[in-house]
Amino acid sequence: MASITHHPPGDTATGVRVADILLTGVRSQGIFSWAIKLGSWLRRYELPYRRFSHAVLVISDDGSIAEALYKGVARGHLAKYQPANYVLVRTNVDPHDQRQVLAFAESVLQARTRYGFMTIFGLALFCLSGAQLCIQQAGTASCSGFVSDALTRAGHVWPRPPFAMMPADLAQYFDVRSEPGDRAEPDGGDDACNVVGRAGEERAAPHWPVQEHLSGHEA
Repeated sequence: MASITHHPPGDTATGVRVADILLTGVRSQGIFSWAIKLGSWLRRYELPYRRFSHAVLVISDDGSIAEALYKGVARGHLAKYQPANYVLVRTNVDPHDQRQVLAFAESVLQARTRYGFMTIFGLALFCLSGAQLCIQQAGTASCSGFVSDALTRAGHVWPRPPFAMMPADLAQYFDVRSEPGDRAEPDGGDDACNVVGRAGEERAAPHWPVQEHLSGHEA
């Protein structure tokens, strides 16, 4: 089961693993970030989910990341992000699936996959019109599309095709509701999702369908 951690200023996430993800952009106010959040608002995502405008994939236990930026999919390190500006989803992917996720990420990095501006345009039409049609440009990737595509290698089943996933979709899927450092009181239920961790603490994300893999199958 996945878990969520928040980190106060100066407390960079540690103990990360391959296939963990960062949801960022909580405090970003650039035009691109604003446009993504506007699209989430138009699609009527709940406020906690539409706070995010970017998604990042962890590809090494040392904090190395892969992310789709406007120049294309590139390597980086999670230290580039201010802790108070991201939420870490610890996906707890098993070693077999970690290898699958990493192999996919490395193939995308080696191909120098470009950023999917046409896909983003298609998502904009999707958000504005409410239509079910979403355009994809082959050989490109968006930030959340890249992360979602990678995690399909770990068996995650998304509510829409990976290329059409938005940061708000990932936040909703993993039920990332709290602000960094917030604490909410339980609503009386026993579900671990009802408790929001304090800064640096973990809480469980809900259990969503994950496809089972045939034992012994390697990519």
